[in-house]
Amino acid sequence: MSDTVEVPPGLVVTTTWGLVTAESAQCIADTRSFCEGQGLKNIQWRMIHGALVDKARNDAFRAMLNSQAQWILMIDADMIWERDAVVRLLSAAYGTHPQYDVMGAYCNLRGNLALPTIDTGTGTWESHYPGQGVMSVMRTGGAFLLVKRHVAERVPAPWFALRVPVRPLDAVAEVDTFCRTVFDGRNPFRGEAWDRLTTAAATHPSAQSWSAEEVGEDSSFCDRVTSAGLNIGVQSDIVVKHLDREVKDWTFHRKAMDERTKQDRLLSGFTE
Repeated sequence: MSDTVEVPPGLVVTTTWGLVTAESAQCIADTRSFCEGQGLKNIQWRMIHGALVDKARNDAFRAMLNSQAQWILMIDADMIWERDAVVRLLSAAYGTHPQYDVMGAYCNLRGNLALPTIDTGTGTWESHYPGQGVMSVMRTGGAFLLVKRHVAERVPAPWFALRVPVRPLDAVAEVDTFCRTVFDGRNPFRGEAWDRLTTAAATHPSAQSWSAEEVGEDSSFCDRVTSAGLNIGVQSDIVVKHLDREVKDWTFHRKAMDERTKQDRLLSGFTE
């Protein structure tokens, strides 16, 4: 790889609150071996733990800035991936798509829907499938996220923190008032685009019903990145899987037996 794509020194960090799954540990070992076999020997490999996920990510950024690393790849300790995932992500970030300052892989959330951490501009996680190449996004998650050094230098610390959002209608009103204090009692941005923005804020569901739910530390980080004029991408061809564990009890047994009884009825020709 080093013969075709010039990759500067970097830092791969496993972030965890203290527990690293065996599956993730095996992936880290296999990935490091593969990277070094491809000539990528200028990578530091570290584990950073903390009870607070945002602090662990901030500590990871500080570790990068206190080193010669020009990029950092954060990997959560409950993910699994193919051993060439880091090489492929670096190939995209420094080879085919160097215009992106932040780049993640295709990762799914826990839960029944298992939505990918991809927000192209709707303000929520969206349904997308792998194999679409590099996608431009407004937000993505931090489970397998590569960030170039200049992002940490341009965006002020702390980079990761939970954020409590305000209603869009309140935000528009606040900006309108601020403009009037700056521009001698007028808002020079008023016009067709401003009217569309105001209408969207006034008809947003939050204008009628509002619950100030926190925005996650990774989404908050992405908001600050895009606010700084930087670009975020997701390489959807690199699939990183989220380990999930269920607590099993007698209700799972009942559900399984009910399903078996239902299948017996269907096989006998009954529809209910």
